[in-house]
Amino acid sequence: MTEPYAVPVPRGYRVGAWEVREPLATGAFGSVYAARHTGGTDGTVSVGGGGLPDTVALKFLPTGTGTPRQLSHLRDLVEREVELLRRLRRPRLIRMYETLTVDDPGHPRLDGATVLVLERAEGSLAALLAAEPRPPAGPALLAQVCLQQLHRAGWVHGDLKPANVLLMADGSVRLADFNMAAELEGTHAYTPAFATPDYTPPELLWSEIGERGRRIRPSADVWAFGVLAHLVLTGSFPLPGGTPTARRDAAVAYARGTHELRLSPELPAPWREIVRACLTRTHADRIGTDALLRRVTGATGAASGTARLSLRLPRARRRRGVPAAAAAALVALAALGYGVARWTEDGPDPGAGPRPGGTASVAAASYGAAELRTDRDVPPAYRLLIVETAHDCGHEEVSPALIAAMLKVESDFDPDLADPAKDEYGIARWTPSVLRWWMNEDGTPGETVPQPPFPPAESIPAMGRYLCWITPRLDAGLRGDRGVLVAVAYRTSYRKVNDAGGVPPKYRDYADRVAHHLKEYTPSGGK
Repeated sequence: MTEPYAVPVPRGYRVGAWEVREPLATGAFGSVYAARHTGGTDGTVSVGGGGLPDTVALKFLPTGTGTPRQLSHLRDLVEREVELLRRLRRPRLIRMYETLTVDDPGHPRLDGATVLVLERAEGSLAALLAAEPRPPAGPALLAQVCLQQLHRAGWVHGDLKPANVLLMADGSVRLADFNMAAELEGTHAYTPAFATPDYTPPELLWSEIGERGRRIRPSADVWAFGVLAHLVLTGSFPLPGGTPTARRDAAVAYARGTHELRLSPELPAPWREIVRACLTRTHADRIGTDALLRRVTGATGAASGTARLSLRLPRARRRRGVPAAAAAALVALAALGYGVARWTEDGPDPGAGPRPGGTASVAAASYGAAELRTDRDVPPAYRLLIVETAHDCGHEEVSPALIAAMLKVESDFDPDLADPAKDEYGIARWTPSVLRWWMNEDGTPGETVPQPPFPPAESIPAMGRYLCWITPRLDAGLRGDRGVLVAVAYRTSYRKVNDAGGVPPKYRDYADRVAHHLKEYTPSGGK
């Protein structure tokens, strides 16, 4: 490697059941390496559960060396990230499989280091933007940035930026790098006094730093999302200035009312309103995360029928003299949130997994292909909604194929369905008075009964929330396929299914049709 790594780890070094391979990225306090599973174990305990992949990313943090002040600070950051990753298992957060501590007095610079064993990404949004400042798949990528999953769980990210949005080989997105994250205590959390100026809301630019750090609200992540969306969709920042310092000063002037917000004319109309709602002068006027998700999902669904998630990442160069700006973007993983991350110039490892620089190209029509067949009649515009709705539930029975099968039977995927005789509307055949109880992501009912038409961006996630609520309420030992029983309970009630010991006779035809399409939409090798 041509640049010094904060934590130099020799190739072939063993930690736990992992063998270090090529270096990926580094920051001022820690470094990230690719690793492969050796098939062995040293008795370390997995915190993630489940099987381990063949290749991972190892994040080395030197918690065994340094000055007392450095160690205190570093351990605080490590504890933040580990605590969040231990407690939150969400499909759109980067996954941590286990934590390890290096016990190796023969290597003093490694002895005592904390190692996070993380899901390996294909690349980062920062790298993608370096190759394509305005990627065609921008809206679909933004729709997967999972702030609502963090905020609903009571956490603030605190450092949302392109380097911390990771891209997976299947075209999906993961949020990563949680050493600035903090758990809410009421309306606020406390984070270290660090920030990336371009993504910091103006109220934090002049905030006081207390003994526990800086007070931060979820609205700070919403501001950062607005900046991120403007950058992804236009290739420019929403506030003027040629440097982060100049843009920081412009943000302060905007917040104080001496400058107006002038968004790029290239920002698509639906996104213009979204970005404006994120970038308000005060935190109190900023859009909430749940409402933001609804708007983003609606804007994305309206334009994603033929959008292509083409993640073409720049290749690491093998020669010296890579410009500093390009080197900062050539990152496979977010490099710990400190300083400038650098991509190494080492050659590829023939035995390792895919390297950044490859192409992960996933069309909207094939999104989630491992869970939902692509050669059937599921409309491409709804695939993202269907797959992510199933992921948000987390119950095995509530699969993308089941949701698609139910939508097929309920409405034949007709978003404009209206059946006044039964008081059912939209793609999921919601009755307005029932939809009221499932329309909000935070689990609270709507303040008023919604009125049709009900867009798919509202109907499909609400269906997922209802199915997720039903699933654990079905008795064990019921006759029939559990997924089909969940569907029947959606059509009638879980109590009627439990009382019948399976599918009630009145709903057997409905159950048969759901079962037929469930089998049709499930990829071979699946359920």
